[in-house]
Amino acid sequence: MTIRSVNARFMMVLLPLLALCFVLISGVTYYMASEFLSRSEVTVARCLGNEAALRMRISVADIQLPLKVAAAHPNAFLSGDEGEIVGELITLKKTSPLIGQTLFAYPDGRTIRADGKHLDRSSRDYFQTVVRTKEPYISKPFLGETTKKMQTMVLQPILEKGELRGVLFASVHLSTLVDEVIADAIFSDEYLYIIDEDGVVVGCSVHPNIAEHEKLMGEGALDERLEFALRTALATEEQTFSNFNAPDGTERFGAVTPFYLAGNRWAVVSSYPLARVNGQLHLLLGAVATAFLVAILLAFLIVRFFAKSIATPLNKVAQEFRNIRGAADNYDETDETDEIGALEESVEHVRSLRDKSQQLEQKASSDELTGLLNRFGFKRKVGKAMKDHEGHEAVLVFADLDHLKHINDKIGHAAGDEAIYAAARLLRMGFGGEAIIGHVGGDEFVIFLCADHGNSVDAVERTKSMIHEYNVHSKNPYYVELSIGATSFICTPEADISALMRKADECLYAAKQKRRETSIRY
Repeated sequence: MTIRSVNARFMMVLLPLLALCFVLISGVTYYMASEFLSRSEVTVARCLGNEAALRMRISVADIQLPLKVAAAHPNAFLSGDEGEIVGELITLKKTSPLIGQTLFAYPDGRTIRADGKHLDRSSRDYFQTVVRTKEPYISKPFLGETTKKMQTMVLQPILEKGELRGVLFASVHLSTLVDEVIADAIFSDEYLYIIDEDGVVVGCSVHPNIAEHEKLMGEGALDERLEFALRTALATEEQTFSNFNAPDGTERFGAVTPFYLAGNRWAVVSSYPLARVNGQLHLLLGAVATAFLVAILLAFLIVRFFAKSIATPLNKVAQEFRNIRGAADNYDETDETDEIGALEESVEHVRSLRDKSQQLEQKASSDELTGLLNRFGFKRKVGKAMKDHEGHEAVLVFADLDHLKHINDKIGHAAGDEAIYAAARLLRMGFGGEAIIGHVGGDEFVIFLCADHGNSVDAVERTKSMIHEYNVHSKNPYYVELSIGATSFICTPEADISALMRKADECLYAAKQKRRETSIRY
């Protein structure tokens, strides 16, 4: 039977076409909204983890600073009587509310605490580590004998002419430290907790079924996916992500951020419930389905009563875009809706989030003083370079700015920073733009140079020549001098960058033994 009714023909053609178009537009909208919500939550978890790790390092550095200052002027500890030593320890204890107790130990382990009590710390691992290395150290978390709380020990050696004369201690209650670090969680259901490399919780925000000093890894307390992410992050020193089932039965997403404190590995776990995203997506899906039914009804009425156009359902689509972007209050019904423009605005919004994420990542990989890569950024970039140049010969050069402590002590830290910056600039000029250069410590630089991009021996000699020219023409009251050690190897994706750095550092140490001139101009 031939359909002669114009209305019926419109119904048969226009309604299915409108329905198809609306389904396609709603699908794109739903997909973009889900991507936007998911990426936003991942970005929040990533940033919270990075911020908590950074705050942890800064808080510990604030505790270390007065210990370093006291170690640089140790007369009261080395030549004073017991009363003077106790007085200095009490003063150090007052420098930070995070310090639980302060102690001074002689090289044989005899120890005086700020309350005047005498102890023996000769058998403690952290004391033996400082005696062996003569370097500042932060111990692994341990359970206090009397407080029964997780704490760590910050240690600073006192040296005279390279000889260990004593050790300053500051005990830190980790619960107090962590409470300060993670006090600003963005959402009430955003859980953060900090663990050490053995998987022991040293502090956490409000979190069901997980307590301080509970061991997570290997004890069946965690979902296997999260435990794998934790082990991967600690092993690779890279931020990892995983969905997992929390102990309270909720499905969550977690970001694991590893970080170092004086050689010990720690990690921050930031997680949020997936229902927070899925719930919003379900609401969005219901809104889209409702809007679809309304649009079909409007189209039917428009066709049945010979409405002027199909502008109304299209305007409804545009309104849904504005609802997704959260701009419904700014909607002007007198304006003609540009649905393509709404799509472009949504894409631009997602792109801006991506750019912000890249900026944060770039900032986390760079050294503020020199503009070079930091240790994290250097290892990541070298790892990529080794994959790109697999099978090619390369060299890893470790350079140490001589007498930096001497410059800091005699002239000032501003001069020390200037010397570090000058050394970084000379290394960039000497090794060229193809070399990957990182500032990995106060006075330490490391350079990766593939044989395809230049001869390392020529680069070292060129750098030495530039340093000599710099010192000849510099009016600064100090010399910039570098000790350099290098090791060559064949690039492979499986190469252990940390091991190569240690090997180059050993070569550097041998070279440094031959360089003991002063760096100060007299």
